[in-house]
Amino acid sequence: MNRHDKQTLRNIQGKEFEKSKQSEKAALLYEENIKEEFDGTHPYERLAIIYKREGRLEDEIRVLESAVVIFTKIAKTGRTDGISKLQKFKTKLEKAREAKL
Repeated sequence: MNRHDKQTLRNIQGKEFEKSKQSEKAALLYEENIKEEFDGTHPYERLAIIYKREGRLEDEIRVLESAVVIFTKIAKTGRTDGISKLQKFKTKLEKAREAKL
């Protein structure tokens, strides 16, 4: 199994953990994908939501900052969805920073 397949499997398992109200286990899987710089939105979006729900603003901001870094790289490659996803994460990051204040 290649790296991308492992990451996709973690996202699927994370969804299942979330459905069964085991957000801590889901968060661990999503964190692993973020650490490996997964190039899709799922782990960043879901983890930011989990942390926001738990009132963990610092962690939410950290995850969104990671997403901005990754999608900045993706946008530079010319991938068609890169710029729109980058903008979406920048907006979420701005809102999270405002909420922290």
